[in-house]
Amino acid sequence: MSPFLYFLIPIAAGICFLFSLTSFLQRPAPLYLRLFSIYLIVDCTVELLAGYQALHFINNLLLSSLSSVVSFCFYLYVIRGFIHRPKAKRVLLYLILILPAVLAINIFLQQKFSVFQSMAYSLGCLFVVGACIYYFWELFQHTYYVKLTSQPAFWICSGLLIYYVVTFPTYAFINFVTRDLQMIKVLAIILDSVNILLYLSFTIAFLCRLKIRNTM
Repeated sequence: MSPFLYFLIPIAAGICFLFSLTSFLQRPAPLYLRLFSIYLIVDCTVELLAGYQALHFINNLLLSSLSSVVSFCFYLYVIRGFIHRPKAKRVLLYLILILPAVLAINIFLQQKFSVFQSMAYSLGCLFVVGACIYYFWELFQHTYYVKLTSQPAFWICSGLLIYYVVTFPTYAFINFVTRDLQMIKVLAIILDSVNILLYLSFTIAFLCRLKIRNTM
């Protein structure tokens, strides 16, 4: 596999981070968008380290598991920022507080570091996908017109929903083809593709707020 592929995701994350800085140019920007820049630079660093470890055949499953916990909690916090019903916000707050402890117990006490943390990842996927579906349900309840293409929340939730719906069964399938290197390469390409699609949706979420002036 080409060494470039190991760093394709960090490059996508870095480009997304650069575009995320536009949230500071046009005010007022929601707090979750400004915090997204901090998250993306941390995420880019983690992806760089994970790519370096994979390239040198160093087990990076623990790093990936811990970064997934941070990502799950951050994404739930972001979704909580643009839903409206107080009860739903309260439920997401409880999940953000409880999820790290539950996943940490699974990672450090139940499953070994050298294996993919399937239980932790499945639980995180379930909560994020459920939160995204709730956002769309709440969106369809609006009695007024909403231009979705100019809503950062729409692009963020769309990217997250597609990403986790695709990656969860893909990771599950990898467990059954650990000896088929050709199939693993195909699945790795699928995972890289949806990862890039996720960062693309984040990038659009930042750019859709910009007002471009037409000049004669």
